[in-house]
Amino acid sequence: MPEIATLVPPSRHPVRHPTGGRTSLYLVRHGRTLGNVQRVLVGSTDIPLDEFGIQQAHLVGERLATAVQADMLLSSPLQRARVTAEIIGRQMGLTPRIRPNLTEWNFGAAEGLSFETIAMQYSDLAVRFADLEDFDVGWPEGETRREFHDRVQNEFLEILTAFESHTLIVVAHGGVFGSLLAQIQGCSPNDPKSFDIRNCSVTHLEVSVDETAVHLLNDVEHLNGLTDPIDGSGGA
Repeated sequence: MPEIATLVPPSRHPVRHPTGGRTSLYLVRHGRTLGNVQRVLVGSTDIPLDEFGIQQAHLVGERLATAVQADMLLSSPLQRARVTAEIIGRQMGLTPRIRPNLTEWNFGAAEGLSFETIAMQYSDLAVRFADLEDFDVGWPEGETRREFHDRVQNEFLEILTAFESHTLIVVAHGGVFGSLLAQIQGCSPNDPKSFDIRNCSVTHLEVSVDETAVHLLNDVEHLNGLTDPIDGSGGA
């Protein structure tokens, strides 16, 4: 099982269980939205699930209901996560608890823009974002990388402290989970590959004072056979 590694940059502290307990986390990214289909930056903008995303949420709920004995269900307040959590919760007899700091990265003035538009309108910032060592870059009116990664780390430390010997389902966003997983695995949380978290995927972590065991990573087996109405493909 992989040991928790030091965050990037090295001056940061590893994510370890702050109380010495052992917490089991099932991380579920929200179902699909129109923003996912259009491939635009949607962070703090509160957009709904599309119909396919609702189907995904029902399927991940069925999987968790048959496989997991969870004590608590936590969710980002943004409706794409909250509605996903509510669908899961109805199948498990759990009511989502809202955690405001699970909200996705705030992209500020870049919210709703395509990557092509961003490259034209914010060419200087696009160059800075290509530098994985630049933690202080951010979009106008949004969060910097450092602010976002610190928020994610602090939120999960608070969750681990509050639920030291629990099994939790956490429903949030690709950016939030990508940042957390990169920090745990000792990868750069600024690498775009870190954020390739699939809609309604399940990641299972077990966090102790010594290590984080990654039992399941970005798994979408429960979505097999689900046909995408847009392109006819299966899966997520």
